[in-house]
Amino acid sequence: MALHITEPGAVPASLDRAWERGRGVGLAGVIAVLALFALPSAAGGELAPPIPIYRLRAAISANRIEGTIAVSFTNASNRVLDEAVFVRFANRFAEPDAGINDFNRQFVYPELEFDAGRMEIRDVRLGDAVLPTETLREPGVPDGALVRVVMPPLPPGEVARLTLNFRTEVPHRFGSFGEFEQQLTLNGGWYPYLAAANADGTWNLAGPPPLAHFEVQLSNDIERDVVLNGRSFVRGQSVQASVDAHYLSLVAAPQLLRDETRVDGTRIVFLHQPERRARRDTFEPTITAIMMSTLRDIVAKRPAQLTPPDEITVVEVPLRLNLTANGEGMALVSDRALKVNWLLRPFHQLQLAQALYTELLRDHLAAVEPPGDYWWVSEGLAHELARRYAAQAHPDTRSVQQWIELFNIFAIVDRFETVPKIPFVETFFERARVVDPMHAEIATFNTTRPPGHVIFGKLRESMGQTEFDAAIDRCATAPTPFRHCVAREGDVNDVTDQWLQPYPALNYRFEAVDLNQRESDHLRHTLTIRRDASRSITEPVTVRLRSVGGRDVDLRWDGRGERVQLSAETLERMWQATIDPDRKLLEDRRDDNACPPTPQVVLDTAEVEVSSTEFGISGLVVARGRYDYRKDLALAASYTNRSTALTFGGRWHWGEPIDATLYRHNVYAFYGFQWLNGGFTDARQPAVRTPGQLASLGMRYDYSNVFSYDNPSDERHVRLYADWFDQGLGSDFNYVDWGVRMVGTHPVWTHRTIAAVELLNGFSEPLGSSRVPNQGLYSLGGSRSIRGIGVEDELARNLLLVRTELRQDIYPEIDFNLLDLLVLRRGQVRLFADSGRVNNSAGRVYDVGAFAVGVGAGFAAVYEFLGFFPSVAYLEVATRVDDSRKTGDVQFLFGTRQAF
Repeated sequence: MALHITEPGAVPASLDRAWERGRGVGLAGVIAVLALFALPSAAGGELAPPIPIYRLRAAISANRIEGTIAVSFTNASNRVLDEAVFVRFANRFAEPDAGINDFNRQFVYPELEFDAGRMEIRDVRLGDAVLPTETLREPGVPDGALVRVVMPPLPPGEVARLTLNFRTEVPHRFGSFGEFEQQLTLNGGWYPYLAAANADGTWNLAGPPPLAHFEVQLSNDIERDVVLNGRSFVRGQSVQASVDAHYLSLVAAPQLLRDETRVDGTRIVFLHQPERRARRDTFEPTITAIMMSTLRDIVAKRPAQLTPPDEITVVEVPLRLNLTANGEGMALVSDRALKVNWLLRPFHQLQLAQALYTELLRDHLAAVEPPGDYWWVSEGLAHELARRYAAQAHPDTRSVQQWIELFNIFAIVDRFETVPKIPFVETFFERARVVDPMHAEIATFNTTRPPGHVIFGKLRESMGQTEFDAAIDRCATAPTPFRHCVAREGDVNDVTDQWLQPYPALNYRFEAVDLNQRESDHLRHTLTIRRDASRSITEPVTVRLRSVGGRDVDLRWDGRGERVQLSAETLERMWQATIDPDRKLLEDRRDDNACPPTPQVVLDTAEVEVSSTEFGISGLVVARGRYDYRKDLALAASYTNRSTALTFGGRWHWGEPIDATLYRHNVYAFYGFQWLNGGFTDARQPAVRTPGQLASLGMRYDYSNVFSYDNPSDERHVRLYADWFDQGLGSDFNYVDWGVRMVGTHPVWTHRTIAAVELLNGFSEPLGSSRVPNQGLYSLGGSRSIRGIGVEDELARNLLLVRTELRQDIYPEIDFNLLDLLVLRRGQVRLFADSGRVNNSAGRVYDVGAFAVGVGAGFAAVYEFLGFFPSVAYLEVATRVDDSRKTGDVQFLFGTRQAF
């Protein structure tokens, strides 16, 4: 849909006369307004209101855009307007993001540091007269984003023309609105725009931008290649364009390389910056070649009802949390798209298909859909068509849920389903409660509704797969709005209206389960299911009865009411009832969805520590009910220079949740057994050996607020521990261990620099005539004590240890890819100083003057496993500095997790 509309005539100086002339816009303006009124409406018969017309004149500098924008709009309501409301989207970035944490900070802020973006409207004029303005506050809209302009009364059907003088500061930030390495990515909102108007004359302050016509002239003070809604302008070329879209999408970069390919008569243009600080060692084609092949395949395998344009533009931009963005005239894709292991690429390709199909659907849907429906219908339809592409292009690809079922023996994989801590989450996990969790996209920053594909999923469950597929085929390009078209299959308004609002707090659970009650020659099963929701909803629910022989029986609740009793008769015995076995419902908890609960065994953590004087490897295996993260049985196994050890016991987790799987308070009560390494000695008494075994009852209490274990910035961790070793438990030695360990971290100046401190105060006391074996004594040195001192150099029953560390991240980021298995993203330098003392007298460990001191430096690698799972490994070098006899001795240490 291309509009070429003459701008209304000039506005005189006098305010009163300006307003009168603003209503009489001249012959060209009348023709324009009539042409706009003649546009086909979303309802398919009534006249649609005219769209706003913008004339933008601005200059682009390094990270600033300033200029003027004149907007003409018609009062399409039946009442007089005395105000206009404009949106300053850039002010969304004026304050640090509320949702930032230690995991996602690296994917939002380059160099980990917040940089403010903002927009200033210097004045608003009607002719030469300056109109008064005020900032509005609206629930759910960021402060400073809304500006009210007080106007002279504007009668129904009349046209007003306002001119705004603005300046926008672009934040140094990843994503669809920001600057990174001199590239501006401004996917809408870099200019003030008029809020959407409601039919009753009010303004939709929490809605997306309305469709508009833009006349654009841009000057480029710093020469850059520019792409504006899919139209390319090389350096030195003035930017002049007419655009019909909901917003202006601008990309400006020092250099954009151009790759082209053709398929079915359509030219596909891929624009991307040259790679910097990147290396990829692989036997596969280049990422650009893979990208071009993928784009060709997506267009070639498009649904029959989608007619591709003559040219499709895809632009690579520094997205980090989202893989793609809708550039209205171009598809924006992350510069890390497809840079994952080949097993994971189908997920990226599905997201790329959705981005391209959104663009192919754009003109048609913008013409027929009401403004309130356009965004969710566009996203939902494109997602459904992309799913069909994925099924055709990669029919054997496992879904995320299948991968989880296959690898949920690892706790990190199991937790992905509940709290995935990976970039591009929406690419792998489709079922999100909020369309834009970071509130960083122009079309969705002021809404909390679910994504369009979630709403389409609700329609699928309500209609059934067959009818839903038929509706998609018929309605994707129908001449009527999607809701009207789909209504043939039944009344869908109840479904869409129910979910086009914030997702409720929601939980399904069993109230009663009665399985395998004998009745004559069959077994009866009776189930009572309850839904607890923060607002009234209706959605169908599947309940599955699982049999010993594998003949499952599905029961269906239509979702009406708050509870239901279901029953079934079978010949086979059933061992379990499960609510929502295919995990189609987005509920708060799933640990009460199976009766009896599904047992699960997972590897919770695994760790390797190596130094010049020690080697250690450990793993923690837990058994629990699936999705129950509040209690479990734990088995820890370890091998070190001291012993081979096993501990087994129960764990309980409670208090304020850190995330959906972690809690602040944790207790572990266990029985432990160790086979002692008789070769482990105290270097001061090398002839003293203590072979045998240890057996104990132990207790650990942990308080932790750590959300992400790799380089936490504000960690608070306290551990209280006690172990009782006794011959009655199978031990060769009788003694008691107890103590406290505390860890704290804090940013210094910026989050690139983290200061960390650890305090450990431990005590051992032999019981009766026994002694504490060498293997049970505290060590002054090693990777867990003073680095730079050998693990066998000094041992004693009591310990006071203070460790300090300064961690400095190294930027800029890099992209060193090894076979798409390990991708090095950046490094970190660590400087540390450890101090403390061991002594058989508890009081003497506090003699600071006798403290030993070890200092050193290390390097940590921040990498991504398979290109999508962030991790950290470190290598350190340390030496002792308090004892001249040890000067020059160097200790090397390596570990696969954060040391403390």
